[in-house]
Amino acid sequence: MEPKRRRFGDRKDGWRLRHTQSVFAVMPHLMKRRSDAQVFFDEEIDIEYLEKYVRAMRKEHDMPNFSLYHVFIAAVVRMFVLRPRLNRFVMNGKTFARNRLTSSMTAKRSMSKDAEEATIKPQFEKADTIFDVYRRVNDAMEKEVKTTDVENSTDIAARILNTLPAFLVRAFVNFIIFMDHRGLMNKFINDISPFHTSFYITDVGSIGIQPIYHHLYDFGTTSVFVAIGKKTIVPVAGADGTISTKKVVRIKLVLDERICDGHYYAESFRMLRRLLKHPEQLEVPPTEFPEDEWI
Repeated sequence: MEPKRRRFGDRKDGWRLRHTQSVFAVMPHLMKRRSDAQVFFDEEIDIEYLEKYVRAMRKEHDMPNFSLYHVFIAAVVRMFVLRPRLNRFVMNGKTFARNRLTSSMTAKRSMSKDAEEATIKPQFEKADTIFDVYRRVNDAMEKEVKTTDVENSTDIAARILNTLPAFLVRAFVNFIIFMDHRGLMNKFINDISPFHTSFYITDVGSIGIQPIYHHLYDFGTTSVFVAIGKKTIVPVAGADGTISTKKVVRIKLVLDERICDGHYYAESFRMLRRLLKHPEQLEVPPTEFPEDEWI
């Protein structure tokens, strides 16, 4: 993200919105917690062409583990770049525009039922293409997940907290929340926290289930949670009454309604559908880099 001079009221991780409509200035006080402001969205994506696209990418660009997951992540990243109001969060009754674009995702270190989970949080740039997203996600996965004998910073922090008595853990967490609400939380903690991110995305289809509506965490700043389900064959009724089938993936999103209005969300999801219908658009950088005009 481009550097911007920090002003009074800004945070290390975001710029205070100073030109909000009156309703958005009031909403954080009516709905104080992120879990109070959750709205839900469900979409069905035809993936027959996407699967052909994935196979072509693997063959033509020497990307052996390129998958639908990478396409979905790249499409969401591009949506956030072109629809910058999505990259907002509410903290302590105030709305901020995040000053970087990150995604948190959780993966098992192996497919064993007893395998530990690891969380990664790659950071993206506005000009990233699908090739950049693939590289950033894979690098993070390789470093933090597949190297099973090495713990990442999040793992280490969680392990240390796990050794403390419960009352000390509660005291530490309450202190972090207190500091976070006032924009004073340590940058290191913000960087390793999976809950302080532009969007959280999970591929539950990889474990063979349909997507869930995952709640937004009150701790942290995440305003968007995306869940991707397994591939499914569904019937389709033609105009002449005939029945055919198609392969689809369902996605579910949980959103903080305080950061932007329903029309903006709707336009953003229409854009997401277009990007997934024409993933070739993700192979080149965007032609524009809009800024949040309410900063």
